Amino acid sequence: MRVQMYDLETERAADEIRRLNAKRVLVQLPDGLRPGGLTLAKELRELTGSEVILSGDSCYGACDLALTQADAVGADLIIHYGHSPMLQAPGTPVLYIEARVDFDAEALIAQAQPHVKDWATIGLTATVQHIHKLEEVAESLRKAGHDAIIGTAGGRVVHDGQVLGCDYTSAQNIKDSVDGYLYIGAGVFHPIGLSIATGRPVVKANPYTMTAEPLDDREVTRTAMKRMAAIEAAKGATRFAVIVSLKPGQLQLEAALAIQRRLEKAGKEATVIVLDEVGPIQLGNFTEAEAFVETACPRIALDGIADIHKPILTPTEALVALGEMRWEELWGRNYFSVSHDHIVYNEEM
Repeated sequence: MRVQMYDLETERAADEIRRLNAKRVLVQLPDGLRPGGLTLAKELRELTGSEVILSGDSCYGACDLALTQADAVGADLIIHYGHSPMLQAPGTPVLYIEARVDFDAEALIAQAQPHVKDWATIGLTATVQHIHKLEEVAESLRKAGHDAIIGTAGGRVVHDGQVLGCDYTSAQNIKDSVDGYLYIGAGVFHPIGLSIATGRPVVKANPYTMTAEPLDDREVTRTAMKRMAAIEAAKGATRFAVIVSLKPGQLQLEAALAIQRRLEKAGKEATVIVLDEVGPIQLGNFTEAEAFVETACPRIALDGIADIHKPILTPTEALVALGEMRWEELWGRNYFSVSHDHIVYNEEM
């Protein structure tokens, strides 16, 4: 089955349901796939005879598995769509289906070529929906006279060349060997993250619209200025709330407690707050907090939260605010790669 170009691999899903003899299945869909959710559930029911339940809660990434919901409804299997494998928690089995999208690689490269013509060596990156086309894209670039490199997987990514909002390891692995990156995917968040993490220019190639354009440097500059402003504002705060997410792949309690201790050592008041959903209503009710440090997904801080007009920092930004790291150590170098283990185990007690 395909919904808006996405391959939902219903036969593979049905095979796994039958293999596990799963009587009740919980299906997780990101927002972009939910318009076809009822049709998908009907097809899986018809193929397997199993009960199929759709999760209506968030599905932000592979880190956001509906384990609690699956346990509550007695599901025998979770089918998680739109993301690559990250977690296999104890309990309910999980089948990840990446919902891949095909496109004409040569036609897309023809659109990108004017923007990369001066680059001898190009790094290739993509979101998981398009990762299977990277070798074909690389071959098209080589035919056009470029050297094309796909970085090896590492960190939280499982495919060579793949990028996540929280992990650009595959791109960072090759940053010293490329003149710039060609990003295959939609939107601007990942290209900005790619630029932040590597310090290299980025061209965005959108396989849905079959268009390509350079990432506007002003977008990156605006992001840098916003982050620096948040850090500066947080330096003057005396009462902090340190946010912990209960989403399985985002739960970083030890890092949050370590940040709390560092803030307190610096003379700040800090309280840890545990949330499943980090949003404006949840944070807005804690009016005493003058600044937040969120240990969940870096995208929460970088994108900001509507109606929250107080600084929201990532853990590494909090280290900059406390004077334990320099801004220059993060931006264009390892903004996304300083691990929570670094925060926990390298704190000065």
